[in-house]
Amino acid sequence: MKNFFKQYLYLSLFLAVVLIVGVWFFLVAQGEYGVTLFFTIPVSIGFVIGYVKNFRIGLANILKTIFKIVLGLVIFSVILIAAGTEGAICIIMAIPFIGFAMLVGFTIGFIIGVLDEKRHTGSVIVFILFINPASYIFDTYTKPIEETVTTEMIVNSSNEKVWKLLNTQINFNTPDFILFEKGVSYPKNIKLMNKNGKLGYSCQTNNDELQLNIDEFIENKKVKFSLENQTVPMKEITPYEDIDAKHLHDYFIVNYGEITLDKLSENKTKIIAKTKYSYKIAPTWYWKKWSGYIIDKMQNHVLQSIKTQSENE
Repeated sequence: MKNFFKQYLYLSLFLAVVLIVGVWFFLVAQGEYGVTLFFTIPVSIGFVIGYVKNFRIGLANILKTIFKIVLGLVIFSVILIAAGTEGAICIIMAIPFIGFAMLVGFTIGFIIGVLDEKRHTGSVIVFILFINPASYIFDTYTKPIEETVTTEMIVNSSNEKVWKLLNTQINFNTPDFILFEKGVSYPKNIKLMNKNGKLGYSCQTNNDELQLNIDEFIENKKVKFSLENQTVPMKEITPYEDIDAKHLHDYFIVNYGEITLDKLSENKTKIIAKTKYSYKIAPTWYWKKWSGYIIDKMQNHVLQSIKTQSENE
């Protein structure tokens, strides 16, 4: 076996990459969005490229290698979109991290390739094939993150006037945030409903309609609600009429939302919007930044609409 690896160096590494890429597509199809998919496999592919790449260090060669890595990412993305497995939004969000992972793998592979003059290819391939299942086992024990995003805004309007607005129907302004324009869910309007003495909100988003159960209702102070039906986080950009990406189901869960009014003066009120959510896609620290950023943008969009309407009425 050792002689086979030495004799057929490129064939062995090519087969290893094909196997790794096959596992990558399998994980996407099964909805396993974790460290293995976004980090370990890209690192492995970058490692193989760096390991077999023997060139004199120079700016031109480094730029060529970076171009090849970027081209590989583009090809992967096109295949995913063409296969109807993923949409463009998630790919765009994931590419910075995947590209970084491939660059790290390439750097490590290149250094080891230079030092490994005797070409212990068999050991390298075994190592690559070992770290991927080990990473997958790690993913299975990764727990969902729970985070709370809080957004505040001061409006030049009385506490009572803002509260009255929350008890009617609010039509939210059209957002100017590009991810909302391209398919990420945001509220278009919300209306307070009274069904058989039970208060709740009916919320129309750009992608679906939500029923919100009111769990706490303190007049002129606070309203807290939970979702009767979970929202669709986004509608993907795809050449197909619709795709059913696994991460659009049960990966992003809103635990509750809350709007609190803090009376600052007779004609000035601080509005505090809060969302508590859980997210299962790993690496959690990376996707936490994306989800927190988007939720803050959404809450700011809501508060800005409330501010505009309460100050102009």
